[in-house]
Amino acid sequence: MNNFKAYGTFYKSNDYICRKAAFLQFGISCSSIGSTIMLNPGKASFIDQSIIIDESEKTGEVLPDKTMKRLAEILQNSKTLPLEGRFHIYNLFPLQNTSSKDAVRQKDLLMKSFETNQNIIQHFQEENHPWVLLAWSTEEGLALQQLKSQWIAAIHESNVKVFGLKANGRLMYYHPYPRIPAHRENYFQQIVQQLQMDEGIVI
Repeated sequence: MNNFKAYGTFYKSNDYICRKAAFLQFGISCSSIGSTIMLNPGKASFIDQSIIIDESEKTGEVLPDKTMKRLAEILQNSKTLPLEGRFHIYNLFPLQNTSSKDAVRQKDLLMKSFETNQNIIQHFQEENHPWVLLAWSTEEGLALQQLKSQWIAAIHESNVKVFGLKANGRLMYYHPYPRIPAHRENYFQQIVQQLQMDEGIVI
């Protein structure tokens, strides 16, 4: 298995810890391996605990959380060539919270994200990713639908290949590391198979 490091850019907003960006680094190349769009960040934190997260953005190496480790496993199992480059992790909104149900209750932050995401989406388009994995879970809500539609428009404009496990409901895609343990291996194998076959889905 290839070793990797994880990096993140964090800041504080109204006492909430937010993560603006994150990526998994394999080797030394800065080229994009691929990308994913998820719901919101988990609990990954800086390895250097002396870095204080405040209103200004701070970037550094982070201790990978379970989701980052699962994404690395997916990449390592789906590619026949050695991994070399960066796998970028985007989110519908930046609030760091391990409970997705609690996170989506922060309505003001979700609505604000519709504006602040413009810069992040521009970065997504400039990176020229070869593909994107949709994995923003099955949480519902009008604000989330608007954020998803915002990203879908950017994906169509970029003409990037899309992967993901569709769930019931409009624009819903399963998370690769679900809370229910019984689903984890099945989701893992399905995503790996999609990437190995290199056949995107229609959104």
